[in-house]
Amino acid sequence: MRITELYILAQEMSQIAFQLSTSSSILRLKSISTSLYNSRPTTFGQLAFPDLTSSTMSPTPSCPCCAFLTTNGALFLPWNTGEDDDGEESVAIESKSLSAEDIMTPNESWDRISMSSSVVDSNDGRQQILLVDTHGHPHLSRDVQYAENDTSIPIDDQSIVSLTCAVSPLDWNSALEYASQSQNILPALGIHPWYLADILVDDITNIIDIQEDITKYIKWDWLSELETQLSNHQHLLVGEIGMCKMARFVREFPKEKGGKATALQLQKLVFKKQLDLAAKWSRPVTAHCVNAHGLFMEVMRDTLKEVKESYAEIDDIKEAKRHWRKAFPPSIGMHSFTGTAHHVGEILAFEKEILYPEEVEAGGKRHRRKKQQGANKEEIQQPTQECDKDILFYFGFSHAVNHVMCTSEKARKKGSEAVRSIPSDRLLVESDVHNSADVIFGTAGAAAYAAQVRGESLEQVARSTTKNGLRFLSSLGSRTDS
Repeated sequence: MRITELYILAQEMSQIAFQLSTSSSILRLKSISTSLYNSRPTTFGQLAFPDLTSSTMSPTPSCPCCAFLTTNGALFLPWNTGEDDDGEESVAIESKSLSAEDIMTPNESWDRISMSSSVVDSNDGRQQILLVDTHGHPHLSRDVQYAENDTSIPIDDQSIVSLTCAVSPLDWNSALEYASQSQNILPALGIHPWYLADILVDDITNIIDIQEDITKYIKWDWLSELETQLSNHQHLLVGEIGMCKMARFVREFPKEKGGKATALQLQKLVFKKQLDLAAKWSRPVTAHCVNAHGLFMEVMRDTLKEVKESYAEIDDIKEAKRHWRKAFPPSIGMHSFTGTAHHVGEILAFEKEILYPEEVEAGGKRHRRKKQQGANKEEIQQPTQECDKDILFYFGFSHAVNHVMCTSEKARKKGSEAVRSIPSDRLLVESDVHNSADVIFGTAGAAAYAAQVRGESLEQVARSTTKNGLRFLSSLGSRTDS
């Protein structure tokens, strides 16, 4: 079976599982869905959280943005990363296409990571952060994937910071409730491209004229609800959102209503609306992009074109780029990235157009003049201090998608090339799991995968991705005007 077919099968099984898990909680979610579709948008903003005094949960504040660990009112920064990893000797290993036997299991990886550092930071007595999981869905509470029968790691374990991402308005409340249980969990709300059917009008076959505005296919209450949640929760991210040609929603969209072409246009529209909200509220985004790199870049370039046209009268390039930057979220994490090394280069080149337009223009002139490959790379100067460096795009990888689901030799080779092409300060690791018991193991497995491919030690990847993950999450509410 080809990797494409396997991916479609896994996707459809995931959709069925989500529908089943939603059905099992239908009584609890009934008031939410009724509020979302049939009443005023503000009703959904009044969330009913669980009793946090219960013995099964940590006695933390019920609002996830209050519960999340902060220092002096600001999102915390890492306390255990110490000196930069630059210059540290790594364990060099041969980079090659991987088989299931080539990397440690997620459980073995976690054992090694947890043993590599002291449990308590001697400076203040707090447990160290050893991993940052920048994408998962543990609030869905589906079957356990990695955790063994004798393994018990509490949901509020302080050695890992994690992000739980909603996929549909039907699980927004669950994501917020789950995040409220620990100071080290952040929530993200959004609409996954697989679940656009959850926001379609009740019967799109009643829409007669295919030439009319396709926005009429969508119930738009969700958009105001998402903005209400962003307003209410200052540490709320936007995700999982994105583009996907593999989604059943795309393949099964009614042909009489435009079929695949219309479905992808609806995906682009919903993605763009959520991207704009993330930019408006200065929230990081975790983005899904599968077999849709071209469409993803269309949205990015359309956004840049719009803001350039809006501020076309500004002659000062440095002044103009401040406005350009604000048209985008503070950071975008490319979740379980399945693109190629070429795609990585294209995304980073686009980022440079926004962040360093003067250097790009100068580099283009030099390139045309000298016609030397790579000349502009050597001459363009970018900030070298991490604290001064503005990063828009990060690239995340998971053991589940990038290793287990990637079965063909060709796909593994392309995936490995992509991982190795990513600058070390852009690399993220993700669990992409659906049960809290798997979060720490799935994330450790992702670190082991990245370490093997990049020829680095597991400990080094764990340290660098922890620093990167905290920087990604810490971009909440940030703006870089320089």
